Amino acid sequence: MKTDAAFNQGLYFYAARDFVRATECFTDALRDNPGNVNYYYYRGVCFQEMGDTEKAISDYSNALLGQPYAPAILNNRAELYLASGDSKSALLDYEEILFFEKAEDAHWRALAFLGRGLISLSEGRIEEAISDMSSAEDLAKKEGDKLLLARIGDELERSGF
Repeated sequence: MKTDAAFNQGLYFYAARDFVRATECFTDALRDNPGNVNYYYYRGVCFQEMGDTEKAISDYSNALLGQPYAPAILNNRAELYLASGDSKSALLDYEEILFFEKAEDAHWRALAFLGRGLISLSEGRIEEAISDMSSAEDLAKKEGDKLLLARIGDELERSGF
């Protein structure tokens, strides 16, 4: 099938960090199958890696139309919203993760608590920020996720905590 070949070729370029060629392949795959969540997701990641925030958000939003609750997609979109100054939209995505995500998957909850905490901190809601960042740290410790703990530490240091 032509669509699968285009997608697989896109994955090859994605793995090689050739995001321009990968997006071309994912776009070809989307022409043949415009409802495929994975095609939008991977193209969105490529756009995000290339710094094209608008196109990445658009692709993540299209992916979420086909799969309304996907924590990886929601988290990526929230981080882009946050980086572009749209904390209101970022907060909605983080809260959706916290509302739907199963307690046993601590990774996405920790990232959502971290993001929400950063928003609270930027808005001067210090107690809420401390509570959310503590929750993020507790979940990361519970999972033994050293990379996430390091990221939390970096964010706390960067924010002046």
